[in-house]
Amino acid sequence: MLELARCEFLTRKENVLLLGNSGTGKTHIALALGLAACQRGHRVRFITAAALVGELIEARDEKYLRRFQKQLAAHELLVIDELGYVPLSKTGAELLFETISQRYERSSTLVTSNLPFDEWTEIFGSERLTGALLDRITHHVHILEMNADSYRLKQSRRKRA
Repeated sequence: MLELARCEFLTRKENVLLLGNSGTGKTHIALALGLAACQRGHRVRFITAAALVGELIEARDEKYLRRFQKQLAAHELLVIDELGYVPLSKTGAELLFETISQRYERSSTLVTSNLPFDEWTEIFGSERLTGALLDRITHHVHILEMNADSYRLKQSRRKRA
């Protein structure tokens, strides 16, 4: 974790995947890494997967997709939070794939997800698309598996006790 906080993965254009159950701190760590990158002068964008897909679809519909994709490419770290919480349309999945694919070996992407890799086909709707995405995003990657109990659930239980 300390190695990631030094943000050296950004200069190597490596990705970070935070996987695990809800309430295990994935978003918290993603925000902390994004803040550390900002403090070191890196350009960072934090967005949920659903919001990013919405913006991509809107950009395509309003005819400014290429400009929006260039804006995303300008960020040295793109943090995509909550991949897998909301199903994606076919168009949304394709646009998200294209965005991640364009960043491959050019800049870093951090993704949080509550789903293991073998369930990502449910998000993207296509085994071929999912395989291609995983091939790119896991090529140069740091994977943190957060397999603890939900801290929110623990807190709730303590309050009741």
